[in-house]
Amino acid sequence: MTDLQDLIVEAGKCVNCGFCESVCPTLPAAGFLSTKGARGRVDIAKFFYRNDSIDPSASFYSCVDCYACLTVCPAGVNAGRVSEIGRMILAKQGKAPEIAKMIVELTMRYRNPLGVREKCAQWARGIEFDASETLLYTGNMYQLMAYLRKFGKLRKFFGQYEVQLASFIRKHPSSVSIFRDLYDKAMMDRMNGYLINIVKLLKQNGVKFGYLGSEEPYPGTFIYDLGFEDEFRDYARYVSKLFQSKGVKRIITVDPHTYELLKYIYPRYTEFNFEVVYYIDLIGTHKISGKYAIHTPCHFSRYFDFSEYVSRIFDVNVEENPTRCCGGPDELLFPEISENISEKRFNELSKTGLPIVTACPICYANLAKDDSVTDISSILLSDGYSVSAGSVH
Repeated sequence: MTDLQDLIVEAGKCVNCGFCESVCPTLPAAGFLSTKGARGRVDIAKFFYRNDSIDPSASFYSCVDCYACLTVCPAGVNAGRVSEIGRMILAKQGKAPEIAKMIVELTMRYRNPLGVREKCAQWARGIEFDASETLLYTGNMYQLMAYLRKFGKLRKFFGQYEVQLASFIRKHPSSVSIFRDLYDKAMMDRMNGYLINIVKLLKQNGVKFGYLGSEEPYPGTFIYDLGFEDEFRDYARYVSKLFQSKGVKRIITVDPHTYELLKYIYPRYTEFNFEVVYYIDLIGTHKISGKYAIHTPCHFSRYFDFSEYVSRIFDVNVEENPTRCCGGPDELLFPEISENISEKRFNELSKTGLPIVTACPICYANLAKDDSVTDISSILLSDGYSVSAGSVH
């Protein structure tokens, strides 16, 4: 089945009831512009497969892929999936946004969206790792958040010229070196600290693992999310062969996007015979006392119930709307929508008056409006979380 046929099947199930609009985070964040809401995306998809001369890029690319729409749709329509297929079609037609093309081309060339693999490995200086068939794989995800925060400020500076800037970098990829020292230092320090927390937690629980250091590649999350399916297939093959060459058997992931990508998506595109686990599955099972506002990452809710982790870890907790997005996926192309979504979610969580905890670096970077927000690794480490290992998903 072709992408266009997939689009027809998914969009064709819509009965136009509008239930999805009640939960779509981008619709209110975009001033209730219908084309940037779940039902609007499905409607545009219906027109698009009849007349591909229209430009639906702003609609499809503004979707945050939270899948909240699917939870309320009586017809089982997934507007997030509609957007994903739409982006794949646009990317193959060469109609993806210029910034998306830039990020994908840089990632294919440098195995990192900004060519900063060496910088991303600096958090591990002084840490002793084991010669092991188990690999700790950060995927550069925590580290890149410091760059994306600074990148967002640069975009405001360049304003209407950002497309020209992206085009220039595409033509002169070595110019990406200007970004290598352009990161938010406070954010980098926090993210590096969270990675060190994870290492300590694993070591306390007797887990032995290696780390690739500056050889560690980005997992290709942007390539897949932006719809560049052919490029993603090539990239997934590269990562798989790299792991094979290092004798890796088991991969410990530390964030929901990388866990989802490696465990569920890579096997669709390449031979990927590795055991993929999430680090919390390898550490203790006792309850943490205290009350916290838990923000559930969208990408953990797609394949299993993250509340299982929450109930296993926290004695008492507050968890509001587990499908509520942090706005992070829109940061690259629609920063205003992303900011509106993250502000709303932060305010919801702040009203509880409790410390806010998340398990995703993207969620953390978008919700960290003040010091009330922390990564779950800090809570686990401060509680001495080192009992018996839990079940593996």
